Amino acid sequence: MKRIELFLLLSFVCTAIYAQQPLNADFEKISPEGFTRPWGWSNDLYSANTGVRMDSLQKHGGKYSLLMKGTEENAVSSFQSLVLSVEPYTLKNKKVKIEAWIKTEDLKGAAFFACYYAFDSKGTLIGRTDTVKTKIAGTTNWQKISLSLSLPAALSNFSILLFQSGKGNAWFDDLGLSIDGKVVKEVQIAKAISVEQVKWLSQQASAIHSVNAVAPGIKSSNADLKTFGEIAGNAQIIALGESTHGTGEFFRMKNRALEYAVTELGVRIFGLEDNQLIVERVNKYVLGGKGTARSSMYGLFSVWQNQEMLDLIKWVRSYNELHPGDKVEFLGFDMQNPAQAYDSLSVFLTRNDPASVPKVNEWLAALKKNGANSYNFSDSIKLSWAQNAEKVFDLVVSQKQAWLAAAKNKSDSLNVEWGMQYATLVKQYAENTYKGHMSLYRDVAMAENVSWILSMHKPGTRMLLWAHDNHISKGEDPVAENNYYHGISMGAHLTKKYGSSYKAFGQFTYSGNYLAQISYFNFDQISCPLLPGPKGSLDEALHQVSVQKKAGTLLLDLREARKMNWFVQALPVRFANHVSSEYSYWTRFSIPYQFDGLFFMDTTSAARPCKE
Repeated sequence: MKRIELFLLLSFVCTAIYAQQPLNADFEKISPEGFTRPWGWSNDLYSANTGVRMDSLQKHGGKYSLLMKGTEENAVSSFQSLVLSVEPYTLKNKKVKIEAWIKTEDLKGAAFFACYYAFDSKGTLIGRTDTVKTKIAGTTNWQKISLSLSLPAALSNFSILLFQSGKGNAWFDDLGLSIDGKVVKEVQIAKAISVEQVKWLSQQASAIHSVNAVAPGIKSSNADLKTFGEIAGNAQIIALGESTHGTGEFFRMKNRALEYAVTELGVRIFGLEDNQLIVERVNKYVLGGKGTARSSMYGLFSVWQNQEMLDLIKWVRSYNELHPGDKVEFLGFDMQNPAQAYDSLSVFLTRNDPASVPKVNEWLAALKKNGANSYNFSDSIKLSWAQNAEKVFDLVVSQKQAWLAAAKNKSDSLNVEWGMQYATLVKQYAENTYKGHMSLYRDVAMAENVSWILSMHKPGTRMLLWAHDNHISKGEDPVAENNYYHGISMGAHLTKKYGSSYKAFGQFTYSGNYLAQISYFNFDQISCPLLPGPKGSLDEALHQVSVQKKAGTLLLDLREARKMNWFVQALPVRFANHVSSEYSYWTRFSIPYQFDGLFFMDTTSAARPCKE
């Protein structure tokens, strides 16, 4: 008994350690990138940051300081900076003081820090930067400089920015944040979810006994997924999300959900967030055994290049071998890589309208050559690419009925429909290039492609979608900022079109690891630690439910959740993607307006590299 009590106490202590946002203001913790960046600090996109690293030789205290090394003489045009974003919850209506120790060596410009903060609509000013009066240059020993602020109750953002400009070296160390005179090492991110609220969550949650699918042909006990089937109901589209792209248990749970959806719900299409024509290689394998499971994955996004995806592909192939007259298709619905769309459209037109090929090639030449490097071109040039792609699309569509009338059989008609889709994919790519990533046009295009896939099948064909939580979210909260992607996600578009025939299930976790790129500039994938869900986050509340139920995996039924006033408020939830994110709780969403259900895995692990 004593050993059990000690274990529970240690578990509580370990949880408490990570119950808030750690600040790492003394630069003692290293990020997954290594010594190029401290944990939790971000690069300023407007500065080069080529000379930023952690230094173990020059330090004011502890093991490391932060060194910014400048190589250019011009202090105005050359600067480097790092940003620490701090959750505003604890800072609201408080007196805050920031102190930092700085040392310089032959610095021609200056070393200093600043604070950026913003007020929401209830405050006065949206966006303000206060800079310390003392800026250090030349060669100096360690000096302490400080900045004091009185922050309003309406505070919405707060960041600390470190700057170094000009040629020379600057070291920063032992940065301190004081709130009402008390130095803090971490900050709470939101109001804690109450005992009664956790109790309600527990009442809506059921235990899932395993995240692993069984091999096709083996009888599986799916009683624990009965609620999943009830929530999905008769929906034509069942979407499965994930709060990270590299969590092994998320992959395996989706495989198990697919097994249930295929065997119990009659789903016959599996849709993956990847380029539509690239995924056709996988589809040819699962339907007819062309190539191998591993070779069929060539060209898929890097986040899918793992053993869990390989196992899922093999599962679908095995199922189809046992059910040759009732197969499951494996399809993609993204449009970010147009190479095969260009080539396929050219082949289609060469066969059906060879006279148009020179004109089409001329219209698409600039887009094909430069589209992948569009950031080097002006908006007016990118607009011309989109307009030319629209002309190609219009040309192809104008001949659709004639081509269909000339079709001799079902195969010919299907080829015509694919010709239309090739032109659509090119047009979507061009429009996305012009509008840019932040327009979220990609989600519009993916929703269009999902609808096209269903239109190519007999009425009532059911489909299981796989994408990130942000893409599948329904976005039904009337307040735009309470939704993922402000309510214009792929799932939001599908919800508007299909209504209750679209169901969405997110996937959350409390702690563990996930596979991700080191950074947006370093594409190497590593196992990255996940910060345990801080107090006030939905993940931390579900962790409490998991401990109470002694179940590592849960299904949270959200069908009654919109009736709970506290739950429809925007709550902190984890949002990571394909890139390492040390602190991933900046997002605040109204979960009942995003999903119909949630799969929750208390502890997770990184997806595994392919064994083949």
